[in-house]
Amino acid sequence: MHMNSRMFSVAGSPRFDVYGNDFGWGKPKKVDVVSIDKSGAFSLAESKKEKGGVEIGIVLEPPVMEAFASLFVKGI
Repeated sequence: MHMNSRMFSVAGSPRFDVYGNDFGWGKPKKVDVVSIDKSGAFSLAESKKEKGGVEIGIVLEPPVMEAFASLFVKGI
């Protein structure tokens, strides 16, 4: 591994069918992986709204999140 490399970790998978699970109180309306707040990972889940789509979850400090959101909206 190079000195300037960075490792990332992923929580979840789009193949887990999280929106299809029903534990007796109905199917979920929204799914979040809360452990990514402390672990630094990002989460993946299948999209609830679009077949074949993916939801990506990320947790960043507020100023970094604002910069990320601004760039994301611009399509960079």
